[in-house]
Amino acid sequence: MAETPLRVALIGCGRIAAKHIMAITKRNSGLLLCAVADTSSRPFDKLFNTCKLSDKKKHQIKKDVNTYTDYKQLLEKEKPDITAITVPSGLHYIIAKAALRNGSHLLLEKPMSMSTIQTKELLEICEQKNRRIAMGHIFRYFPVVGNLQTDIAAGRFGKLSHGSVVVRWGHDQSYYDHRAWRGTWSNDGGVLMNQCVHAIDLMCWLMNSRAVAANAMLGKRFHDMEAEDLALGTLQLDNGALCQIEGTTNSPSCDHEAAFYLLGKKGEVRLGIRRDRPYFDIRINGKKKNLEYFIREIRSRGLFGLFALTNPHAGIYADLKDAVLNEKSPIADAESGMMSVESVLALYLSAKEKKQIKIPLAKNFSAEEMSEYIFGT
Repeated sequence: MAETPLRVALIGCGRIAAKHIMAITKRNSGLLLCAVADTSSRPFDKLFNTCKLSDKKKHQIKKDVNTYTDYKQLLEKEKPDITAITVPSGLHYIIAKAALRNGSHLLLEKPMSMSTIQTKELLEICEQKNRRIAMGHIFRYFPVVGNLQTDIAAGRFGKLSHGSVVVRWGHDQSYYDHRAWRGTWSNDGGVLMNQCVHAIDLMCWLMNSRAVAANAMLGKRFHDMEAEDLALGTLQLDNGALCQIEGTTNSPSCDHEAAFYLLGKKGEVRLGIRRDRPYFDIRINGKKKNLEYFIREIRSRGLFGLFALTNPHAGIYADLKDAVLNEKSPIADAESGMMSVESVLALYLSAKEKKQIKIPLAKNFSAEEMSEYIFGT
């Protein structure tokens, strides 16, 4: 007997929402898109023009999906099994809180929220209600990454020295001008909160550790916006390793790059994505292991693993569905969402106070408290 699909509601019809719709409506996903909400009906119509689906499928989805301009009304009437939240970052907390209290599981785009106290509250509600939160930390779902994390945690790469992250995800001024909330401290943050949070999450996960201290410097060089378009920072991890971070949106918008390096006593890892093309170079005791990891990926995830880069959200939804049905934690769970936000906020606070900041933070801190930060000329 075929299982009853889990009903999914999507709140927010921005750029990333198309990937969600394609993942939800993917064949044999075990999911059913039941409703969509945005502030008006216009974003919903525009959204489907960007979905890479057949006209017939688009028509069928439009016909079957209920639309709302009030997310509270959607939650009350639809009672979805899963609520996907793709609104501006500053709205994540209030909508996630409402959905959890309504009894829904969540797929929550990064960041979890913009303050430490809000992330902790969401985690507490999640535990009280026995709900699952899957964070949109897409790098965890890329090919090879899962097997690498397992091996690093098992000690195959030996004692870890350090890791480094480079996120050069360029945007021109029109990107920030297009939406008033972009680049603001209250609703978006800068390159650390928006672009680098994925990479910070991945490195802490790969290194099987969490950040315990942060140092950072921020710059605003090329853009007219409130928050930073350049950040350099270092995280100290609880296993003694260090992680270096470079993030900027000042690089060419046609040359997006996210690069990762990890060094252990027995091996090293280079992996990343540039201009939508992935690469990896894995060496243990001086010997290249790319083919081994490629074969393991096929054996463990099949062809699905190789196609994960085309839409990693399909992997997140599959993982969340499995977590809901089998009452277990998703790969990128609520705790990981909380830790990545606190790491970013600690980097911000370090830049603001010009000193090293210990993690967890001694008191609540939010990105909005950076509003009086003065950038150097």
